[in-house]
Amino acid sequence: MLLPLLLLPWAWGALDASPPVPQESLTLRLLLTSVFHNASSTDMELTALLGNLETHSMDCSTCKIRFLQPWAQLGLTPVEWQDQETVIHHDLSNFIGLVNELVKDEGEGYPFVTQVSTGCELLPNGTSRGFYDVGMNGEDFVSFNVDAGKWVARRGDKLALHIQDILNYNWPAANKLQFLLKTTCVNKAKSFARYGKESLERQERPVAVVFARVPPPAGTPAPVLLVCRVTGFYPRPVRVAWLQDGEEVGPGGRLNSSGILPNADLTYQLRSSLAVGPGAGHSYACRVQHSSLGGRSLLIPWGYSRPWGPGLIVGITLGVVAVAAMAVVLWWSRRRGYQGIGPGDPRV
Repeated sequence: MLLPLLLLPWAWGALDASPPVPQESLTLRLLLTSVFHNASSTDMELTALLGNLETHSMDCSTCKIRFLQPWAQLGLTPVEWQDQETVIHHDLSNFIGLVNELVKDEGEGYPFVTQVSTGCELLPNGTSRGFYDVGMNGEDFVSFNVDAGKWVARRGDKLALHIQDILNYNWPAANKLQFLLKTTCVNKAKSFARYGKESLERQERPVAVVFARVPPPAGTPAPVLLVCRVTGFYPRPVRVAWLQDGEEVGPGGRLNSSGILPNADLTYQLRSSLAVGPGAGHSYACRVQHSSLGGRSLLIPWGYSRPWGPGLIVGITLGVVAVAAMAVVLWWSRRRGYQGIGPGDPRV
């Protein structure tokens, strides 16, 4: 049933001499999402990624490959790319027909969604890991054990077990898939890594700021929430930690994180928060570690926390008033001084 999809990731670019494996883990992945509305209506989208970079995509209503990186078209001529579009369109049509036939035989209903994630990961030690995972309606469905060359059902229902048996019966296809994931994919990932070297090695330094959420009402013994906002960094891996009096705060209920989220400019952002008790003062800082910092850390101190009690609120208010009053006095004195200056005055 899934055999028509196996050739898709490896058709996108000619097989070239393999450059050295990158020092960091690198994944070449193809994502296929299919929405089966009914037996005659299916929407499909394909996306290829090298690491976190989207390299190709395809809206299967037209089955036209879109090149999302300036180097993504290298390896094949325009005519060869058109031939690949024809092959992909034919394979996906067969896939839709097979799925609909199986659903009909098993009495499954519409609509439903299938998701395929397949590819390989190049590991820093020079080895690789292939994968082919299929989900249905957001749940694991079946996957391919590359080392054993066997399909494994990820659900215990009749449909998943039936598909497992069908796929394992076709052992020539399983052998071919092993070769694709262990050899062809690895060579292709290395080839793309050479084409996209500049993009993969792009480094954008993070920008970080620490601030406190609006304090609770006076007299409320609630904790203060310190927030560390880190944004504009690339590549994606980053480590953000909180320091209390110079010591890293361990995992627990005081810490919370948004997770790493994308920005519109293809960089990433993250927010980490720390709940600070209203008791005795401590020094706090947010520490950011990222590859663009050259082995150094970005340290953003918060200073000393104090209880958000009436005394602090009054102190802040009086301080603001005093600064404002002083500014008015200085402005008035300067204004009166200039008003007293006439022609010939040596102060001019």
